[in-house]
Amino acid sequence: MAPAVIVLLIFTVFPFLFTIFLSFSNVSLVGGLSINFEGIQNWVRLLHDGRFWNSISNIALFVSLGVVLEYILGLSLAMLLRQKIPGREFFRILFLMPISITPLAVGYMFRMLYHPSRGVFNNILSSIGLPTINFLGDPDLAMFFVIATDVWHWTPLIFLLLTAGLQGIPESYLEAAQIDGANSWQRFRYIIFPQLIPTSIAAILLRSIEASKFMDKLYILTGGGPGISTETPTLFAYLSGLNNFDLAYGATIAMAFFVLVLVFFILTFLVITWFGLTKLGRA
Repeated sequence: MAPAVIVLLIFTVFPFLFTIFLSFSNVSLVGGLSINFEGIQNWVRLLHDGRFWNSISNIALFVSLGVVLEYILGLSLAMLLRQKIPGREFFRILFLMPISITPLAVGYMFRMLYHPSRGVFNNILSSIGLPTINFLGDPDLAMFFVIATDVWHWTPLIFLLLTAGLQGIPESYLEAAQIDGANSWQRFRYIIFPQLIPTSIAAILLRSIEASKFMDKLYILTGGGPGISTETPTLFAYLSGLNNFDLAYGATIAMAFFVLVLVFFILTFLVITWFGLTKLGRA
């Protein structure tokens, strides 16, 4: 086990502990690298940094709206393809194709689609006599189109997980309910959805954790702009630490966001689990 443990220490534990140390230090690159311990000054600065709290509100909107839309669309597609329709297997493969594309490629693809003058979407709007939209250049709209891009990319993951969950529901439950006179909505409400709750919890938590780290497509689409209207904590930490060479403050941003995400998802997991168990008990 020694090689695996060494790799784990080098690439996981050590960077994590070193990031914690940096958040309480002052790093200077002038005349060589020097690291001096400075206590909680970086954390005090962070608490009064409006840009950091703006990035928190941006990622909260991104995760909440994006994951909700992905779950609704994924569940709808999974329920649709649960029916015995022609070409069902073809559509299952088709709906899974977006997640096979790398995030950077998706970012470049949608940046071209959203282009204010040469983009496909604005060309369509112009051709039918509607005004064009500055999709990524309007501070009030940019985040919503960034979310739309991510929904297109990651809805297939929710669809895949929920499809697997649907396949695990015994058909005998649904047949018995149909014999008892339950309609399609009642079968979904009282049998299918309660049985999907464990899978739904896993899908929502996994996708939410992944979405909270969102940076790759965002860097390509907007770079955090216009201004800081779409900037997330991970992008803010990157720009502060590696672009502006303020390594200590970048580490502080990263650690603060890690703590907030950890607390939030522990509480979310407890609430969702309690809600799911309650629903299952009633069902």
